Amino acid sequence: MPVTPGSQKYQGESGRTRATDRAARRFAALPADFTFTVDVEEHGTPGRAAPATRRLLDLLDAAGARGTFFVLDAMVRQDPALVREVARRGHEVACHGYDHRPLADQGPATFRTGTLAARDRMADLLGAPPAGFRAPYFSLTPDAAWAPAILAEAGFAYSSSLLPAWSPLAGWPGAPRRPFLWPGGVLELPVPVGRVGPLLLPFLGGMYLRWLPPWRLSTLVRSWVAENGGGHLWSYCHPYDVDPGEGLVRRADAGLVGSVMLWLNRGPTVPRLEGLLRGRRSEPFATYLPALRAAATVWHPEPATGSLRAATVG
Repeated sequence: MPVTPGSQKYQGESGRTRATDRAARRFAALPADFTFTVDVEEHGTPGRAAPATRRLLDLLDAAGARGTFFVLDAMVRQDPALVREVARRGHEVACHGYDHRPLADQGPATFRTGTLAARDRMADLLGAPPAGFRAPYFSLTPDAAWAPAILAEAGFAYSSSLLPAWSPLAGWPGAPRRPFLWPGGVLELPVPVGRVGPLLLPFLGGMYLRWLPPWRLSTLVRSWVAENGGGHLWSYCHPYDVDPGEGLVRRADAGLVGSVMLWLNRGPTVPRLEGLLRGRRSEPFATYLPALRAAATVWHPEPATGSLRAATVG
């Protein structure tokens, strides 16, 4: 069948609309209120994060949604205009740290120095220090149990840094799945997870949102609704998740297989994010903090009896 001139774009837009409609149906059972979050960092090809971040800003504008953008200090230094634009367009700007390495690899002294520098640079740029922090790779693990005390010293109100499950990525099995308070007073917002057999997966973000087949996403939504005992729903993504034109980046922290997984299958990201936003109200974490803090209790983790660290990708 011949294709009429100009129809390719229409067919592409129509296909994306159908994919968004299907995603919206799969996510329909999730709560109406949530937070859309972005980890703003370069994936490896300099200069690509800024235009991809603006695609995400446009996606949120189209949905009438606001979110929280965790910005790595390197991006604050590299493109302060982008950070100011995120704030100007109504979103919360939070800290993704100074160095994109797992917390345990940084160690307490390096983490303290770098985090204070990143906080101060963001405060100088935007006129106020960030309230929130997210560790690279969600690497708040038993091996980095010292980090919340440093965040409290630095004046952060909350952290969004912990995966409350075993994972081939960084995780803290046995940690609460509801928002909770660290002994120093920092509110922790654990990654929402859904169950697949014995595993708990952070299905609303990153590689998981891109790679999980539609039927599995539907199952995870049902399991989250059935098993979640409370807590605030949120999603996460990166600029590279919506950048299908980027070539393969060989990342030393991911290995060849991990690098390929981070590169391929980026096409489904936008319609799935659009489907997640449809019919749902996204507000920054800062909007929900008073209610979340009022409902949270203090968690005193047991001392680690051994290393739970794992290889991290994504």
